[in-house]
Amino acid sequence: FFVTNKFHKSTMADDQAETTASPQAAAEANDNTETNTATDDNTEEDLSGKSIKALKALAAERNVDLVGCVEKRDMVERIAAAPAAVPAPAASGPNAHAFNFNLGAAAAAASDSDDDSAPGFAMGAHMVDDDQQEDMMNILPPCIVRRVEKLRDLNSQRETIVEQYQKERAALEKRFADLYQPLFDERRETIAGKYDREIDAKAKEGGNVNEEEDAQETLDIKGIPQFFVCAMGHMEAVAELITEADVDCLESLTDVKCIDDEDGMGFALEFHFAPNRYFTNTVLRKKYTIPNLLLDDEPILKNVEGCEIKWKEGMCLTHREIKKKQRAKSGKNAGKIRTIVKKEKQDSFFHFFKPPKVPTMDEMDEDEADAIEQAFDVDYDVAQAFRSHIIPKAALWFTGEALDEGFDIADSEWPGEGDGNEGDGDEGAASAAASSANSPFP
Repeated sequence: FFVTNKFHKSTMADDQAETTASPQAAAEANDNTETNTATDDNTEEDLSGKSIKALKALAAERNVDLVGCVEKRDMVERIAAAPAAVPAPAASGPNAHAFNFNLGAAAAAASDSDDDSAPGFAMGAHMVDDDQQEDMMNILPPCIVRRVEKLRDLNSQRETIVEQYQKERAALEKRFADLYQPLFDERRETIAGKYDREIDAKAKEGGNVNEEEDAQETLDIKGIPQFFVCAMGHMEAVAELITEADVDCLESLTDVKCIDDEDGMGFALEFHFAPNRYFTNTVLRKKYTIPNLLLDDEPILKNVEGCEIKWKEGMCLTHREIKKKQRAKSGKNAGKIRTIVKKEKQDSFFHFFKPPKVPTMDEMDEDEADAIEQAFDVDYDVAQAFRSHIIPKAALWFTGEALDEGFDIADSEWPGEGDGNEGDGDEGAASAAASSANSPFP
């Protein structure tokens, strides 16, 4: 988008002169306007010879919206249909001075490269490069340039303070993460069954155990089976990705960890697995680089790295093999039947470890860009569901107590975002309950 800013100053003498101008002067002004309009490029033939950069600048001058224009000819047709811009009258008089500048035109001219490639669609906020900034500064009067420079200096000082804040907060986050870790380690050992006897002995001492019934029920049970897969099943954003085929594999999930970067500009999720019949990996890892992770701004996702899952033969959950018999119609093998094996993608939670890829701008239209942006949004929601909820409060998600809090992943705010206002608890609980009713989890 481009924003047109015009500054115009005139004296009272100019206003009076304009209202009392003679008919002859008015006629001359009209003639000049008609001449300028006539000589301005307003035909498709004239516009076709212009570069993309020039067309964008012209569109900004005439306030023409180019949203939806995919090819150059679309831009030409839209600009040609718009009326030509009428120059603003110049100030006159010995005490009058005026400046009239169009930041939109400068931004349009600077936002494109020197080549004449077709306009592309970019996700995210409109970015301003260094050349565009200089063009804007060149348009401003010297007195305003000096004042803007003052503001830029103040902003630089603020950025220095923000950097210091990020470093100190990252250190504070790490300090408390180190305090949490022993608790998470003991949780993992409890789930694995390390403290079964100790826990049972304390229960018997308190007289809260029926030894006969307890002996029958706990004969073959060690630790807490299916702990993490049940906790994941109660989190809507995660549960909707898990299929029934995934559940058996996720039963071997022994721990989920979140490791924040020391500089506070990203984190990694680690999924630890016991030996299983599906893949040979013991750890599946996914890394997120987010420069403003510890700030209140909307997260800027700089990079996402997944990992390769080493599936055992015939046990892949993300794709299935389809065998088809095909009869040759011609050639020396005509009439012979051969078997063709094709891989077909199927739903699975394990696609999470292969993040979306962004194609080049030449290959992507607006609809594809929207779909990719949505895919990254979903991916990041799942990552934050683990980082901010399942990992720190796994026990409450296993029992389902967290659902009573009315948590809704789609409307929630992560740590460091928003003002902490609570959402509609009843709606969140109903949404989560509906998801649990249709999931393969208890």
